[in-house]
Amino acid sequence: MPKVKLGLLLLIVALIFAGCGLSKSNVLEKLVSKEEGKYTMHIFSASQDWNFEVNKVHNSEPALLKYIQQVTIHSENDKLKWLKALGQEEKRPVILIFDTEKMVFQTNDPEKLREFAKTLEK
Repeated sequence: MPKVKLGLLLLIVALIFAGCGLSKSNVLEKLVSKEEGKYTMHIFSASQDWNFEVNKVHNSEPALLKYIQQVTIHSENDKLKWLKALGQEEKRPVILIFDTEKMVFQTNDPEKLREFAKTLEK
């Protein structure tokens, strides 16, 4: 009888953890903008120097300052799972920009943000 209880307990625990995986919709909910016409920028990086380069470009582009309402740096290794859930490589550094529904821009070159800024002013 104790073996049956233990087996049942292990089965319940396994089912609970199987349902706790990251889905694309769960990750998107955490990353998308909450305001129509605005964007969020998420930087996945462990390098302070690279983050500084992104910040320098962001601050030098008026369109980015106007339309990007939130910038978040994710340096934790467990956040790489978010990239996988989004169908991206689990690789840093990368910049992802989201509107209220989906990812609209991705790059691993901070200077490419300037190109994105030009699209915002159209």
